Amino acid sequence: MYRLCLLGCVVLLAACGEKAPDEGAIRVSVTYGSFKPACVRVEAKDAQGHQEATDIPATRFKNPQKPEVLVAVRRKADWDAAMSVTVSSYAETAGDRCAGEAVETFASPSLTVVPKEYTPFDVTLKAVDGDGDGSPTGVEWAGVSDCDDTRNDVRPGAVEKCDTAIDFDCDGKKACADSKCTEKTCTDGDLCTTGKRCIGVGPAAQCGGGEPKCKQTGGQCESAVRCEASTGACIDETVVVGTACEPGDKCVTNGRCTADKQCVGDAKACNTPVDAQCQESTGTCNSTNGQCEYPSKSVTTSCVDGNACNDPGFCNGSGVCTGTPTPCPAKECNTVAGCTRNNSCIYAGDPAQLNNACSEDGSGTPRVCKADGTCVAFPYSPANFDPTTIPGGQIGELRTTGAVVFDTDAQTWTPSNLGPDTGAFTIRSLPQAGGPEILLIPVRTLALGGELRIVGSRAVILAVYGDATLSHDILASGRIVNGVPVPGSGGNQQCVTSAGNNGTFSGGQGGG
Repeated sequence: MYRLCLLGCVVLLAACGEKAPDEGAIRVSVTYGSFKPACVRVEAKDAQGHQEATDIPATRFKNPQKPEVLVAVRRKADWDAAMSVTVSSYAETAGDRCAGEAVETFASPSLTVVPKEYTPFDVTLKAVDGDGDGSPTGVEWAGVSDCDDTRNDVRPGAVEKCDTAIDFDCDGKKACADSKCTEKTCTDGDLCTTGKRCIGVGPAAQCGGGEPKCKQTGGQCESAVRCEASTGACIDETVVVGTACEPGDKCVTNGRCTADKQCVGDAKACNTPVDAQCQESTGTCNSTNGQCEYPSKSVTTSCVDGNACNDPGFCNGSGVCTGTPTPCPAKECNTVAGCTRNNSCIYAGDPAQLNNACSEDGSGTPRVCKADGTCVAFPYSPANFDPTTIPGGQIGELRTTGAVVFDTDAQTWTPSNLGPDTGAFTIRSLPQAGGPEILLIPVRTLALGGELRIVGSRAVILAVYGDATLSHDILASGRIVNGVPVPGSGGNQQCVTSAGNNGTFSGGQGGG
């Protein structure tokens, strides 16, 4: 049995004899299992404060076949007989000294050293090292334990290989999350991609990029190469004859793979011209855009353009048939709107001819153009004006959006924002024999949005040539303003040789 002796707490390389020294000694036995400590430290002290320590690196363990270290701690002459010993194991050394944190520490009780005898103190280390990489586990200590005791390439301080599934250096960070892996090649279990690198910094970093492991051969009809995800093996998959492919020529259709790995197809047929009357029946395909182009027939080629309003015509030299428009004769009160077929014209009322005189029906009754293009007689002939003499351009629309007052003297509408568009019609002053002038307002449409009150000294004629929508009252009667009777529109005017008296108002009754 080999021993190390601490004589005066100094390590001696010679073996100790079985006989104890005269002062007595403590025999320390340190037994270890699968974890062989890199260094063992033995400390001795007595009650007087004497203290010594000696480090024993693994290179000095005397019996490598037996997992045991024997150390004799000799009591110095000036030390008390009562001594205590502390044994610590370490996973690291620095030269001949133990380094780092102690893996395990065992302290003896107070031991009485008997002269010429060995006092025993036995220690059994609990740490294990199943993969033999020198990193302990199985105990709680201040250092970092082996995080995978089945792999000797996984241990504290090992080279980080940047694999997303394994923390090689046991620092709690795998692959790209470890700052040691920044911008380095990494693996993440993807066997079908090579050359991946860590992208980013910290927990958010990812293992990405890279290139497909299995390279495609190129052609559409070449064998496709598939990567087997579970093994990373590249597997050729033969292309079936007849598989659809793209020939690369827009004038070739129905592309398909052949047995000799070529992509072939059928030439595009150009035999359906857009206008067979003015284009040749056979054309050529433009390889740039894949469109069929047909030569144009000569300009002397007769054709029918399909427009019912046109007579047959000729090709224009650019592949288009141009017909001759059907002439439509003028029709009073109307304008030409088109046609439905040859010599069948469509007409619509002409606003410019509204109220223009048009053909009589033989009865001698004057007729005028209506908005719908018909020529009709005016419904009646007023005594004080001829409705057929009003130009159509002076006949507009009178529309109000609320209650308004029209003053026949000032020819104003109050309030103006509710009154009509005064530019839409023309107010005409008409003299009348034996009486004052009257105002003629010719309109095509009369639509009131509120009550219309007419005031002033002149009477008003509303001549409606079209539709009148009277949803509100038109008032021209007299009224009381500030206690004074005010005549209605045209009131108190002399009529030839007789004139009416002013109206009176008394007791809630009026007269005139």
